[in-house]
Amino acid sequence: MIKFKLFGLVILFLAACSKNPYEAYPGFWERQDENRKEVIEIKQADGIFLLNTTVLKDKHDNSNSHNFSALAKVDGQLSFNNGLSNIFLVLSESDTLIVGKDKYKRISSNRLDEIKAELAKLEQERIATQQRAIEVREQERLAQQESMRQRNLEREKCQALLDKINIEIAGIKQFSANNAKWTAEYEKIKQKYTEIAKQYVNCKPDFF
Repeated sequence: MIKFKLFGLVILFLAACSKNPYEAYPGFWERQDENRKEVIEIKQADGIFLLNTTVLKDKHDNSNSHNFSALAKVDGQLSFNNGLSNIFLVLSESDTLIVGKDKYKRISSNRLDEIKAELAKLEQERIATQQRAIEVREQERLAQQESMRQRNLEREKCQALLDKINIEIAGIKQFSANNAKWTAEYEKIKQKYTEIAKQYVNCKPDFF
């Protein structure tokens, strides 16, 4: 009877020892943070556990080896070095992973596809918003360009009108000896061009 109990204990001990503490790690894990969307993947290949933190960022297939970095096995836990210290990946439950101060939940491949679709939609909206902003700026630029062209055109027309007025005023110099005659001719010119000049912005002959 004692031998049977001892045998049972040995079996239980061996079963406990044979259980791999790392088996629960592989899979996709979603970061629990409303302000930052992130999914990491842990997988095993040839006895080595690998971590991919670019599941949502990388444009390539996530199965590509260049996306993954090796994890170390330390006392039943996986870890990696961030250049300053070792960061442990702690399984608090079968579906909860703690990495430093961050918490992750295990997700299915279907949930991963949903997240990617959500991010793709947000990216399309961002691009559309950016494109609309570019179009608005272009319209504003063209409007300013047209406004400047119109102002230049107005100035050219005004200058041409002023030149014409000055020519006509110079033409009545022959009446300078007769002040009354010169004044009468000058008034004719003034009356002729006063209304015409008002058609142009900021175009004011000397007699205005």
